[in-house]
Amino acid sequence: MKFVGKYMSAILALVGLVAIVGVACGGDDEKAAPAASAPAAAAAAPAAAVPAAAPAASTVASDVGVTMAIREVSEQFGDFEVQTYGGSPGEENMGYFDHLLVHDGTDPLAPHAAKAWSINDAGNELTLTIRDDLKVNTPNMEGFVGKDFGYIKAADVAWNINRQNAVVNPSLGAAIGAQLGATFGECNALDEYTVKCPMITDIFWGIPISEFDINDTTVRLDSKNAFDQMGAAAMQFVPVGSGPFTMGVWKPNDRGTVHAVPDHWIEPPHVGTFTVIQVPDTSSRVAMMQTGEADLGSIDFGRIRELETKGLKFIQTMSNKDTMTLSAIWPGNLWTDLNAKTEEAIEPWLSPVYEVDHPHIGCPWGDKCPYTDDNNPSGMSDMEQARLVRWGLSYAIDRQGIVDVLQGGLGTPIYLELMGPLFPGWQPDRTVNAAMIKANHEKYSVQSTTQASSVLGKGTDWIEYKEYDNAAEPGHEWPWTIPTDLEEAGRLLDLAGFPKGSDGVRFEISLNKYACETGDVCLEQADAVGAGWEELGVKTTLLTEEYGAVVVPRMRDRTQPWPVVKNCSVETANYPFDWPPPSADSTFSRPAWGCSFENRYLDYMYMEINGERDKAKREDLHLDMVDYYYYWQLYSGMVQPPRGVAANPETVVSWDSRSTAGGYWGRPQHIIPVK
Repeated sequence: MKFVGKYMSAILALVGLVAIVGVACGGDDEKAAPAASAPAAAAAAPAAAVPAAAPAASTVASDVGVTMAIREVSEQFGDFEVQTYGGSPGEENMGYFDHLLVHDGTDPLAPHAAKAWSINDAGNELTLTIRDDLKVNTPNMEGFVGKDFGYIKAADVAWNINRQNAVVNPSLGAAIGAQLGATFGECNALDEYTVKCPMITDIFWGIPISEFDINDTTVRLDSKNAFDQMGAAAMQFVPVGSGPFTMGVWKPNDRGTVHAVPDHWIEPPHVGTFTVIQVPDTSSRVAMMQTGEADLGSIDFGRIRELETKGLKFIQTMSNKDTMTLSAIWPGNLWTDLNAKTEEAIEPWLSPVYEVDHPHIGCPWGDKCPYTDDNNPSGMSDMEQARLVRWGLSYAIDRQGIVDVLQGGLGTPIYLELMGPLFPGWQPDRTVNAAMIKANHEKYSVQSTTQASSVLGKGTDWIEYKEYDNAAEPGHEWPWTIPTDLEEAGRLLDLAGFPKGSDGVRFEISLNKYACETGDVCLEQADAVGAGWEELGVKTTLLTEEYGAVVVPRMRDRTQPWPVVKNCSVETANYPFDWPPPSADSTFSRPAWGCSFENRYLDYMYMEINGERDKAKREDLHLDMVDYYYYWQLYSGMVQPPRGVAANPETVVSWDSRSTAGGYWGRPQHIIPVK
């Protein structure tokens, strides 16, 4: 373990026991039913329709019950539009909904609720064929008993996609809206079981269709008929879908139960009932598992090592690749004056982020930025100065210390939000320099096969192109694997014009922290990052602003000036390397929120990768994109934590679920109990 300096030691003394709880920040995935494989990535042909194999149905649900002790039993939100993220912590894990397509780790996209999918020859239209047996479940709750909501059909699917698309539904504030808005126009039901969706870019096969299942953008299938019959008020806290479980008794801040659905179309669940009990104290949750009052429990990572001494075990609920990322994200670097999708003009220099000369944010707009720039070393641009600052602060993050101390030794250090040792395409010895990135700009100055260059212009015309001739160290090799190195961090900040003053302070910065995707431990992880920066001589203020109500609107409006400890685009490494990262950091995400930095290079690459039909070429393009992120250090990766829970081995064998952004535990139908 190598935590840096006295400040880190002080932080660790205050950490104590850190709870890992499921925090919903997006959608969730579903285990695929037995199905035919999705199409292989052919070199020059569009995606073909993919049929689904007939699943085996159960006649009765299992009579086995499993109980899990969690930190908080929240309300169950039925109305998607009232939620910041798209789902409450418990609701997204409870199996209320089926999903259209799934990524099962082998097939690019396997059929699920959509029994077949295809993309037209032009690559600009998706067709979904919906199963005819998606019976909507009726919750056993007051006001719902005796209601028959029919089946999920094409009209329900189109309605769900459209209302979860921030471009079609501009009032939406949920995270899913940015990615779906970057992928689809308004979808329409052609008949009872056929949906057509226009695509924003010329897309080959299922690359952005990954937004159905990967990251925080899973399209959930609510029953439109239930909303029409019951009204928005009745549906606000009652999820109604066609999933393998339906809602039973639910008492917020106490307990809740869901029941397996007999004769559901996917494989039968192994448990008939799944109950969650609110137990805020970790020691109490452990004790309940020891006595048999609970079979499963959310666990503090700092206490994982003691489970075995108490007769319990830690079980991963997802594969090693189905981990999420945690990073220091650098908003406010707004480097485009053109929306790639609408081609409307943007005036980023009017954003409040440019009212102050933040060391980590460079202004590429010259005199258009209202602040006076008087702290750059001679001959150094503001953008180059900010890049060196971000690199210096990235070198001061003790990633392995965070894993060892705050995560019980579990997890993998990463160095970029969308690339790390568990990701396809990882190259630990790879480096990048200014000449490489400039050459890529020049490569993208020729007419592309997509509409990218016609919309966005030549790469040599993009605002950052001139910066490569202005690099402070033009031949310096910037690594993919970033060590904790305070000496190098200090050298870079000195080079950027921020030496330590007589008080030992180089400059001041704020950092947003909150219980993010990793739960409460995220607060201590942000503390650890801030401690490293303090050791470097950067006075750091930790801001505990409420994320949904305060930070999210600033992210959406491109007015967030401070770095944020969270994830942005990638919650799993379980996607092929030729799939591009989501578009949350490009103009495609407007008017929803992304990471609130954007430039034409990222817009261009998103369009170019999506439009390239050759898999090997898509992989090369993705490498160019990753190199760009590394050079500009727009994400300072921290860690990929595993996902799992504590279990009583006498009652639960395993919980082999699928990736989900909604928490550390998966769907109850995947629990394997001891028979």
